[in-house]
Amino acid sequence: MKLSLPKRKSKQGEPAPAEGDAVAAEPELSRSERRARKTAAAKHHSAEGAKDVAGWVDSRTNATGIYTALLSRHVPKGTNWFYTLGSATMFIFAMQAITGVFLAMYYVPSTTQAYASITHLTNDVWMGEFVRGMHKWGASLMIILIFLHMGRTFFFGAYKYPRELNWVIGVVLLVLTTVMGLTGYLLPFDQRSLWATVVANNITASGPVVGPYLADFLRAGPEVGATTLSRFYALHMMLIPGLIGALIGAHLFLVVKLGTTAPPWVRGTRPKGALDEQSVPAGVPSSDDAEVPVAASAAATDADPAATESAAEPPADAPADADEPDGDGDGQRPAAEPDEGEASA
Repeated sequence: MKLSLPKRKSKQGEPAPAEGDAVAAEPELSRSERRARKTAAAKHHSAEGAKDVAGWVDSRTNATGIYTALLSRHVPKGTNWFYTLGSATMFIFAMQAITGVFLAMYYVPSTTQAYASITHLTNDVWMGEFVRGMHKWGASLMIILIFLHMGRTFFFGAYKYPRELNWVIGVVLLVLTTVMGLTGYLLPFDQRSLWATVVANNITASGPVVGPYLADFLRAGPEVGATTLSRFYALHMMLIPGLIGALIGAHLFLVVKLGTTAPPWVRGTRPKGALDEQSVPAGVPSSDDAEVPVAASAAATDADPAATESAAEPPADAPADADEPDGDGDGQRPAAEPDEGEASA
């Protein structure tokens, strides 16, 4: 009688394979391969974590829908580079906001220290001259771009129905951009900016009705001075950028909702929200117009039957044979009967 030997146990406590069993030995990995596997696993887990966070944010903000509405829109045929003027203006506004924040870190809104702070920013601060130059020339570029954008909108007919409200918002943005340039021009408070502001304020005061009151509000005193500088700084830094940002949001919302117009030389599709077109041939009443007289006549019949009977009878002075067919029913008027004199002849 042959007894089988007991199976050996591995180090982990599992029974070792029998002598006749085939064992698939795993190849031993090198240190670089193990490190590569750990790196791949870490990247996989981090990517999955980022997806979970992105999904959590998207489920609460609908960011995917906003992205689709803004960037995955139908673009009409014939769209060209003129349609990028609005996006370029918005990009310049964002650049002005960013560079303005850095300039505000060193600027002092005081009549005695404003020019000195600007000089220190330009000459002593690292990349201060570059940032100030971007802000200075960006203001002029923003005004030029918004004028070009409004011109493109006008000549392409994009201000017509149903985009009238978007045109009004664009006009308000144009006015706010010019006011932002005016308020920012005084901030260095040197001789050129001071007297240019005085001239601009006098021009504003010459306006009808509200001109003098608006000039007094901007000047904030009997003459341009410290209070004027503080008021211009507050308007330039807080009020006007906030209004421009809010109106840009409304402007983009209407662009996404109503779509983009095709160039005037391209026959585009009907805009979103437009009413259905109805063509009625000349002289042929529509179905709505045909029902009105019938209903009116029925109401008149119920109200006064005598009026209906009198309307049905011909007037006394009308000829008896007017518009009456002859006895043959051919629809033609009968021939005139000869007079007695002609008959006797």
